[in-house]
Amino acid sequence: LRLNGAPWTVMLASPSDLDDLAVGLALTERLVADAAGVHGLRIAQADGDWTVDVDVPTPLRPVRARSVAGATGCGICGLESLADFRTGLAGAAPLVATQVITDAAVMAAWAALPDLQPVNAATRSVHAAAWCSPDGAVLLVREDVGRHNALDKLVGALARQGRLGEPGFVAMTSRCSVELVAKAAVARALLLATISAPTTLALTTSATLGVPLACAGPGRQVVRFPMESADAER
Repeated sequence: LRLNGAPWTVMLASPSDLDDLAVGLALTERLVADAAGVHGLRIAQADGDWTVDVDVPTPLRPVRARSVAGATGCGICGLESLADFRTGLAGAAPLVATQVITDAAVMAAWAALPDLQPVNAATRSVHAAAWCSPDGAVLLVREDVGRHNALDKLVGALARQGRLGEPGFVAMTSRCSVELVAKAAVARALLLATISAPTTLALTTSATLGVPLACAGPGRQVVRFPMESADAER
């Protein structure tokens, strides 16, 4: 990914919906407030590698290239310190829930999601991030080998369609790590529902940003987590 003509970061990602990925990353890195802040998106492919150029004429905060390649495992890997991540969250107003997402809605979304994952149906190796209506209907899905990339693609797609901020929640096929909570907050999700439980730092960040969390428990029951403070990611 290149930003304003200069190298920004290298991502290990599935080569689909790369325009959504670039816009979503600009949003979740809090460089822009909406898709209108991104200009001149260009995608090129050569020798199996993909390059995406985006222009952000007036970034909302200083831009620094990530020091290492972004892998599939963690959306904050490559930052110079955790302080960089926390700085990105500074000033973000906590979300105020306007309605409660029921267990039935969460279960409906998880039940529908497998049939809406064509890449995973063929490979059994990618994650999905879905935008769901408050009643659990799956409205939009993006897939990627990296869970954080899938969510960036989803955020970017919502923004490019002018739907960022519409009532809904995020359902994902992965565990809940801290960067997913931060990205769900950018989408103003009413809930982040993941298959596996959240890390401790994810719980801390959910309290800071006001994003309720849920995961699949025994018997596919929905387990909800209190947004309480903790000290470190486990």
